[in-house]
Amino acid sequence: MTGPVYVGVDVGGTKIGLNAVHEDRSPVSPSWIEVESRSHLGPEDTVLQIAIGVRAFLDHAHLTADRIAGVGIDSPGPADIQGRIQRSANMHPAWEGFHLREQVQKALVASFGRTFPVTYENDCNAAALWESFTGNPQGNEVMALLAPGTGLGGGIVIEGRLLRGARGMGGELGHVEIVHPPFVPGAPAGGCGCGQQHCTEAYASMAALIKLLPAALAEPRWKNHPLLQIQGEDVWRKRAYQVRGLAAKGDELCRAIFDWQSEAIGRLCRQVADTIDPHRIVIGGGFIEGGAELTERILRIVRETFRKLAFKKHAEDVSIVAAAAGDQAGCLGAALSAWQSAHGAR
Repeated sequence: MTGPVYVGVDVGGTKIGLNAVHEDRSPVSPSWIEVESRSHLGPEDTVLQIAIGVRAFLDHAHLTADRIAGVGIDSPGPADIQGRIQRSANMHPAWEGFHLREQVQKALVASFGRTFPVTYENDCNAAALWESFTGNPQGNEVMALLAPGTGLGGGIVIEGRLLRGARGMGGELGHVEIVHPPFVPGAPAGGCGCGQQHCTEAYASMAALIKLLPAALAEPRWKNHPLLQIQGEDVWRKRAYQVRGLAAKGDELCRAIFDWQSEAIGRLCRQVADTIDPHRIVIGGGFIEGGAELTERILRIVRETFRKLAFKKHAEDVSIVAAAAGDQAGCLGAALSAWQSAHGAR
């Protein structure tokens, strides 16, 4: 297909994913490409990697730079609408205050010798935008995405447009507070990385798992649990990363943890429904990547919890579904953001 393309760049903690959309908003490539993000070295290294990634994607898709009509980037954590990164417990401290969009624009000029319009989105906002577009291309729905992973990201799309807010920091749904009992009775709440105690992210995220496991595994009944066989540096993080796989295999403790986290998500869905009155709520992120059986169990518990708490009309009408767009939702959503900006629809 000829004509302009809009490149999307999904910046993660370890990798950068890139794809693009055509003028009709169809993906340029059936598969994305990835380059290292090197975010642990600081934002300047990541910016250089973004420029390298854009060039690599052009080669991958057999495109020339003159076809690029815009570039959209996304990144984890909160940031303002201009792409200035705010403090996040899940990111390297050097990122705080970094002007990502502005610096990427400069790096692209240095690499290609021309200026591209560059837009910025939070990574979950970008994923929500693409998820809504693929599920409702006519753009007439109200939708929220909840994406439990390392943290708990969120995004809200209203009639095809992201709810960015006055500063670009809207839709931080993981920091909506809920009332949820501790997994281990009497254990103190682990708290959220933002400093508050009862954010949903403090219950349903990898960060929450790391804080939860010491109390859970201290119970005598789990003294021979396979997670305790994992040793070494940063041991609780290593153990937390094994919980999903064990839950998928039917491990009693790990399934109970996922059930408890699913109830927390169901409570958050009640808050979201009361706030934006959505047509549907989409559950994405690493939370639902444990296979079909575990995903169905998660969705069942989320829906049951939601329906017990929600107003009758919401309980009957709000659809809660698994994300369908896959790993490329972030980069394609970033590309769609660039498309919207070029067409005055952002």
